[in-house]
Amino acid sequence: ANHAAIATARPALDAATQRHPLFWAAEKEGHTTYFLGTMHLGVDASAQLPAIVWAKLDAARTLAMEADLDDPQIADMLAPTDRSLRRELGEQYWHQLEDALGPGMAAAVDHLPTMVTASALSSRGLPPTPPMDKVLRDRASETRKRLVYLEPATRQLAILRKWLDVRALKLILDELPDAERRAQAMLSAYLAGDDQQLVALADGERDQALHHGYSAAEYERELAEMLYDRNVAWLAAIEGVHAEGGGFVAVGALHLVGPHSVLALLGQRGYRVTRVGP
Repeated sequence: ANHAAIATARPALDAATQRHPLFWAAEKEGHTTYFLGTMHLGVDASAQLPAIVWAKLDAARTLAMEADLDDPQIADMLAPTDRSLRRELGEQYWHQLEDALGPGMAAAVDHLPTMVTASALSSRGLPPTPPMDKVLRDRASETRKRLVYLEPATRQLAILRKWLDVRALKLILDELPDAERRAQAMLSAYLAGDDQQLVALADGERDQALHHGYSAAEYERELAEMLYDRNVAWLAAIEGVHAEGGGFVAVGALHLVGPHSVLALLGQRGYRVTRVGP
């Protein structure tokens, strides 16, 4: 069923305003904190997020985000190295990468960390847009809001570097057309505000990983490190923002949907979580 949905889904590439944003309110002890699920690329936030999202952001005193996009240590972690991606991939996969990126771009990423190339290929097929995180942060900065970062950027990149390795890149290259369809389907589900479809699409990646030699234990460990453990680690900072009168939290949409999400964890802690619409 998931594969059929991926094969037929196409993203809405116009700039129509979302009718059902992935937007929630969490209430407890007289305070309200708003949560926006984001997509890092593919959505024109300025044009497509509805007015209610901007109104709640503008009214908040604090914006909490995953990490500081301007952390100077990011550049160090993305700098070229002595390692050769071509050597580590082998000639067969290197030629697949050249076919995907073009020989010039492939040569340009040869000595960059593997996660750079894997991330770029994972986003193929998405419309080129300004990163939502940056658009939201710039809006908050214009109104002099306090910015709270839920984790160090270096920790986020370390997790990506661990799991978006050569093995993962080979999987992406082998499944590139399907990966593009999956990215488009994720975008379509996001724009439709279909949280259940987002969960289903994410769950569908498990079968693909197992088919490519990952064990069930490895896949669950990856999920835990990429999503679940981070959700738990963010709670203290989020509850701190809430205790100070509430705020606005913007994190990747997959952190806000499903049984292990930030919102599910807050519900277990006595918060009343409701979906907010235009």
